[in-house]
Amino acid sequence: MEEAAIPGVHFSVLGPLRARRGGAELDLGSPQQRAVIAVLVLRHGRAVSMDDLVAALWESPPARPGAVVRTYIWRLRHLLEPEHAQREPWRLLPSVPGGYTLRLGDGLVDREVFEQRVAEARARKAAGETAAARHLFDQALGLWRETTLMGVPGPFADAERSRLEERRLDVVEARLETMVELGACAEAATELSTLVESHPLREGLHYLLMRALHRTGRQGEALAAYRRVHRLLAQELGIEPNARLQQVHADILRRTAPSVGPPPVVTRRERVPRQIPHAVPDFTGRAEEAARVRDVLRDASAAAVPIVLVTGMGGAGKTALVMHSVQSVLPAYPDGQLYVDLRGADGVPADPGTVLAAFLRALGERDAYIPADLSERAALYRSRLAQQRVLIVLDNAADMHQVLPLLPGASTCAVVITSRNGLATLPVSLRVILGAMPEEEAVRLLTRLVGAARVEDEPDTARRVIAACGGLPLAVRIIGSRLAARPEWSLAGLAERLADERHRLSELTVDTVTVASSFALGYGQLDPAARRTLRLLALPAHGGYDLRTAGAVLDVPAETARTLMERLVAVGLLESPALDRYRYHDLVRLFAHRLATETDPRELRHSALGRLLDLHLVAAAESYRVIRPGHTVAQTALPQTRDAVRFDSVDEALAWNAAAFDDIVLLLTQTAGSHTDRAATLLLLLDAVATTAHLWHRLIPVAALVADEASRARDPRSEGRARYLLGGALVQVGRIGEAEEQVARAVEASRGDDNVHALSLNVQGGVIGHRDHAAALGKFEDAAGLARRLGNHPLEAMALGNAVRTRLRGEGVDERTVADSRRQVDLYRQLGDRRGEADARYRHAQVLVRLGALDDAIAGYHLALDLLADGQHERMRAGCLCRLSEAYTQAGRLQPALECAEQSLALARAIRHEHLEAMSLRALGDALAATGRPERARRHWGPALRPPGRPRHRGEAPRRRCLRYPRPF
Repeated sequence: MEEAAIPGVHFSVLGPLRARRGGAELDLGSPQQRAVIAVLVLRHGRAVSMDDLVAALWESPPARPGAVVRTYIWRLRHLLEPEHAQREPWRLLPSVPGGYTLRLGDGLVDREVFEQRVAEARARKAAGETAAARHLFDQALGLWRETTLMGVPGPFADAERSRLEERRLDVVEARLETMVELGACAEAATELSTLVESHPLREGLHYLLMRALHRTGRQGEALAAYRRVHRLLAQELGIEPNARLQQVHADILRRTAPSVGPPPVVTRRERVPRQIPHAVPDFTGRAEEAARVRDVLRDASAAAVPIVLVTGMGGAGKTALVMHSVQSVLPAYPDGQLYVDLRGADGVPADPGTVLAAFLRALGERDAYIPADLSERAALYRSRLAQQRVLIVLDNAADMHQVLPLLPGASTCAVVITSRNGLATLPVSLRVILGAMPEEEAVRLLTRLVGAARVEDEPDTARRVIAACGGLPLAVRIIGSRLAARPEWSLAGLAERLADERHRLSELTVDTVTVASSFALGYGQLDPAARRTLRLLALPAHGGYDLRTAGAVLDVPAETARTLMERLVAVGLLESPALDRYRYHDLVRLFAHRLATETDPRELRHSALGRLLDLHLVAAAESYRVIRPGHTVAQTALPQTRDAVRFDSVDEALAWNAAAFDDIVLLLTQTAGSHTDRAATLLLLLDAVATTAHLWHRLIPVAALVADEASRARDPRSEGRARYLLGGALVQVGRIGEAEEQVARAVEASRGDDNVHALSLNVQGGVIGHRDHAAALGKFEDAAGLARRLGNHPLEAMALGNAVRTRLRGEGVDERTVADSRRQVDLYRQLGDRRGEADARYRHAQVLVRLGALDDAIAGYHLALDLLADGQHERMRAGCLCRLSEAYTQAGRLQPALECAEQSLALARAIRHEHLEAMSLRALGDALAATGRPERARRHWGPALRPPGRPRHRGEAPRRRCLRYPRPF
C-alpha cells in the first residue's frame, strides 16, 4: 500500500484556514472550496459522504450540488498532490466507499497538536506537576490565532466555530486554575476580570476570580463578584450559583465577617390574581402551535422556569394565540395569573419597575413595603412567587431589558411572552414564530367571520381575498368584519379592489383598526437609518434579498446591510427565512413602498433600482461567460459594482440563475421604462441560461415590454437587444410567424451593435429556413462572417453549423460545405467545448456520407459519441446513433447497423422524443430489410412513417426542434 500522507502539507484551523507545503502557503481557492477542505481536515481519517459535504456547505443547496462538490474535490486533489496529477489512486484525498477521506500524518493539523498538548498538560497536573502543566497549556493556547475557520462559510463551519470556541474556553479556564494554584493570583485576577465580562454565564470563571481576589487580600471585591454573579444568574436564568461558588462564598464570609441571623419573615395578605384576558371566541387555526404552548405549560417536572416566547410580525395573531392556548391550563396555576401589556411596539414601552409594583400589589403586597430600587423590587417579586404556581403573561414585550426583571425564580411558575422582537438571548423552553396563516386556515377564519354561505358561493374569490391579505390574521379579520357588516357586498367586488396594490392597504381598514397602523408602530421604533432601509428595500417588486442584493439597493457593504436588516427583523418588519436571507411580507412591502414614494426623492429611488440592475448585470455577464466561454457578447461595457460575483463552474452559474431568475424578471418588468438600456442588456445576457434551462416562455412578456419601451425612446441599441431575445424566445416556443417579424426588426435595430446583429442574423436564418433555404443560407453566412471579424468564435461555429445543416437539406454538398463543417470542428475543439465539438463532428460526418466517404463518416460519428458522456446529452446521442446506423447500412456492415439502431430507439423512448423514435424505427427497418428480413422491417417502417403527433413531410419542422442552434437530427 502506498504511503498515506504526503510530507510537508500542514493544515491550520485554529484561525484562518491555511495549508502549507514546506514554507509555501497553498491557495485553497474560493470560500465554498475552503469549506470542503475544512470538513475533510476536521474529520480526517474518516469517510465524509457527499450528503454530509452538501449539508456542510449549504443550508439551501443549489441545483446539482454534487457536481459542484466534485469540482472542488478535483481542484483540491490537484492542489495538494500536483506531482500526482496524472495518475490514480489519489493518496492524500482518495475516494472511499460512501464519499471521500483526507489522509494526514500525525502532527499535521494544529488542532490535533493543541489536543495533544492539552492532554499532556492535564496528565502533568494530575501528577502534581502544576508548573509543567501551565507551560503546556500556554503552548496549546499559543496555537490559536483570531477566529477559528475565519472566512469559511457554511453550517458545518458555523457549528465548528462555536464548538471549538467552547473548547478553547475550557482550556483557558484550566490554565487559569493552574495560575491560581501556583500563586500567580494578581495576574490571573486581571485576566479573569475581562473574561467574566465576555462570558458572564461561565460559573467556573467567576469561581476562579473569587479565589484569585481572596488570595490577594481583596475580600471585598471577591464578595462583590459573588453578588454580581448571583444577581446575573437569577435574572438571566432564574437559578442559584452552583455549589462551588456557594462554598467559596461561604469560606470567604467565615474568614471576613461574623455570622448573621436568618432574614426576617415578611407576611403578606392572601390574594389570588386572575388577570388573563378572555380569548377571542372565533379563534381559528394554529392548532399545532397552541398544542405546543399547552404542553410546555402543563409540564410540572421542569427544573427551570418554563418560558414560552411567541414572536412574529404585527398582525400575526400572537396575543390571540396565547389567550386561546392558556385557557385550558389555568387550573394548573391555582395561585393566580398575572398579565401585562408591555406596549413594546407603541413607542412608549412600559417601565419594568412600574410593572413590578403592579404585580406585587396584585400578589397582596402593600405599597409601603414595595422597594423603590428596581433590583430590590425584582428580588421581592421573586420571593413572593417562591413555592407558588403562578402563570405570568408578558404581552407585547419590547426587549430583554424590559423582560428580565419580570421573570420569576421558581420553576413552579411559568411565563408566556409575546413580542415582535425575537429576544434572541432569552433562555426559553419553547419559541413559537408566527408567520402567515396557511390558506385553508385563513379560509376557515373568513368563513367564521362572514358565514359559510358567502364563502361557498364564491370559493375561488375567497382564496383571492386571502391571497391579497397575505394570510395575515389581522388583515383577514378586518376584511371579514367589513363583509359581515355589509351583507350586500360580494366577495368578487372586494377582491377586485384588493387586487390593486396601490389601494390595498386603504381597503384593509375597519373603524380605527388598520393593518398599516400595526406596521407603523414598528416603523416608529426604528432609527433613521433603519427607516431608510425599510423604504428603499421595498422599491424592487420582488421583496426578497440576500446580503449582496440588499447592499446594492442600499449602497452599503454587505455586513452593513445585514446589521440594518436585522434591526427590521427585530421589530417584525422583515422576515429572515434562512441565514443571510431576508424577505418582506407582501403587505409590509406595500406599506414600506408607499412610505418610499411619499418620503424619498425620485432620484434616490431611481438610483437604488439602477444599482440593483447593475449588480444583476455583472452577475449575468459572468454567468454568460461561464456558460458560453469565448462569446464576446459578455464583454459589453458593464458598470462596476461593490461586490462583483465570480462563478467557478457552469453548475454555479446555473444555480445563481435559478435563484435569481424570478426576481430579475420582476425587476426588468418594473424598470423597462426607467432603465431601458440596462434592462435590454440584462435581457441579452439571460440568453445563455434561458437556452440551457428553457425559460423562454417566462421572458417573452418582459422582452416585448422592454422592446416597446426602447422603440418609444428611439433607442435602437436597446431595441435590437430586446427584440433579438424576444424573437429567439418566440422561435423556441413554436410561434414562428410572430418570431419572424420580431427578428427582422432586431436585425434592423441592431446595426452598429455587431455581436447582437450577428446573433440576430443567425436567428433570422433559422426562422426563414423552412420556406427559403437560399435566403436562410445567406443569413447564416453573413452571421458567421461577422462573428469571425469580431473574434466571436462560438457564434461563428454556431452559424457555420446552421449553414452546413441548411446545405444538407438541399440537393447536395460542395467544397464550401466541407470547409465550413471542418472549420466548425476546429473552432469547437480550440474552445474546449466538448458538446459543441460532438455536434460539429456529427454534422461533418453527415457531409462525408453525402460525399460517399462512409468509413470516414463512421469514424466521425464514433468520435462524436466519445465526446458525449454517458447519462448526458441523451437526445444528441440518440440522433448520432441513428445516423451511424444509417451509415453502417449503406456500407453493408449490417450487424453494427442493427445494434446502433436498437440503442438509438431505446434512448429515444427513454427520453420520450417521438421524432427521434420515428427516425430510429426507420433506420432499424432499413437495416432489417438489408439483412433479408422484410416482414420485420415493415413492422418498424409503419410506425416510423406516421408516428403520433409528428409531421408527415420532411419540410415541416418537428416538435422540440431548436432552430437557433444546431441539433443532431
